[in-house]
Amino acid sequence: MIEPVLQPPSVLQRLMATAKILYLDQNKWIELAQGQKSPTDYPAQREVLAFLVEESNAGRLVVPLTATNLYETHKVNIKERRDHLAWVQSTLSQGMIFRGRYKRLEVEIIDHVRSGSGLEPLPREPHWFLSNVFFECTAEIGDKRIPQPSARVLEVIRSNPPRFMFEYLTQLPEDIRTSAVSKFSEGSEKLREAIEEKRAQDASEPLSVRRRLAGARLMINELDLVLSFVRMAGLPDLDENVVLQQFARSIINGCPTFFIEREIGLRIEAQDRPIEENDLRDMQTFCAVVAYADVIVAENMFSNLTVQAGLHKRYGTRVLTKLAELPDVLRGM
Repeated sequence: MIEPVLQPPSVLQRLMATAKILYLDQNKWIELAQGQKSPTDYPAQREVLAFLVEESNAGRLVVPLTATNLYETHKVNIKERRDHLAWVQSTLSQGMIFRGRYKRLEVEIIDHVRSGSGLEPLPREPHWFLSNVFFECTAEIGDKRIPQPSARVLEVIRSNPPRFMFEYLTQLPEDIRTSAVSKFSEGSEKLREAIEEKRAQDASEPLSVRRRLAGARLMINELDLVLSFVRMAGLPDLDENVVLQQFARSIINGCPTFFIEREIGLRIEAQDRPIEENDLRDMQTFCAVVAYADVIVAENMFSNLTVQAGLHKRYGTRVLTKLAELPDVLRGM
């Protein structure tokens, strides 16, 4: 059995300053779990896992999860299989996650409007977009719209991030697990229907018009959130009308989360097929990782959409589809 050394959080944070950041989609995690459990049947996957463990233990690599990874693991109905996958994920990731949409937009919008106003960016940790508190992939500490955990709870989770991620993935009561999965699917279906309605309305428009419409809708739908972050930016002139006139359009282009959401969304809608729930989860994931991971290993469709949109060049991210390519790519970086 391959057993990564669980670095204490303080050591992990110190090592992360020079570490490469790798994102694996759920199917790649499943392959690694197969390699760990049955190395004779999956020797190539086992070899990649051994390499990733070595790099992670040496502090040269961080392999965070996303909300989609956690959700997909919760969806596994066979407990033994779910437990094993959760063990591989929580151990190799060291309990690290990519932070959620709220925090990314907070930082991106504040930095954008400060830069546009001639101000220095606010001081932050180099890898502010990562957290070792597993639930921050969806529920951010500091988001005043939701209840906040106590300092004691955060202290306990941070004392052993892999353990608490693993327990979250494996020890939820069965009725809560299945209910959470069901509610997520219900919410996704409502969003999918709304997107399909908008898609039908815009179908006859050229790409340039659909891009402007998509950007305008993003700004309108998120206006309250955008303004809340503008108020946190410390601008000398906080006339909201003036700020919006100056930055409304450039925020969509200058903030990676908004830009990726728009560009991949346009390309999904252009495909000749119905939008599926999996598309929404993959969209959520790519918005979280494309601008912040050094390497992404994912399935063909979203990898291709990312490359078609030029996002890999814009953000300097390597996009792969095969695990076997990983060791050589990481060694060459």
